[in-house]
Amino acid sequence: MPDETSDGLTAFEIAAQATAVAEKYAENSDDRADGVILVGEDEQKPSLSATPEELKKLLDVIENDIMPETEKGVAAGNKVFGAAILRNDLTCDLASTNTETDCPLFHGEVKCIYDWSKKIPASERGPRAQTGVFLATHEPCCMCVASILWTGFNRIFYFLPYSTTTAQGIPHDINTMHELWGVNSYRKRNKYFSSACI
Repeated sequence: MPDETSDGLTAFEIAAQATAVAEKYAENSDDRADGVILVGEDEQKPSLSATPEELKKLLDVIENDIMPETEKGVAAGNKVFGAAILRNDLTCDLASTNTETDCPLFHGEVKCIYDWSKKIPASERGPRAQTGVFLATHEPCCMCVASILWTGFNRIFYFLPYSTTTAQGIPHDINTMHELWGVNSYRKRNKYFSSACI
């Protein structure tokens, strides 16, 4: 006799009930595509833009804070991807770079979040992320953009888009998203964040 739960149901019966509920839910939903709920325009974060003065600040952070870190990283055998976490006034809170030679998960963005998390007390991270800006030298890959989202940032700027990275001979970001989810990119505006190329 199959194992029964405390309700007297077998695992097979529970699975059959769950399948029936899921199928009924899918049949009654017109706003879903392959089980995915896409929020409407009114629920998405607003489009990002920057004034000429703000663009200069972002480019200055890339040149003066990220690039020195990236130069050291590349000299140590790492890739040329860097990132910075900025305060609301766009001054640099912390800059970091790719250190995949230490850990394959340490893309520039993830390493930046890791270093920042060691610096900033846990109680301050959420509020600082919500008012801050995440800046990357290259458009974040699916792992990095998810990490930025989970850290709480809702504004993401990057310097070079996927098309540039692909032209540089690094098509992994687009290939990964296409193979895993059948898309070429994440949604630039969604209910969690807005991202824009500077």
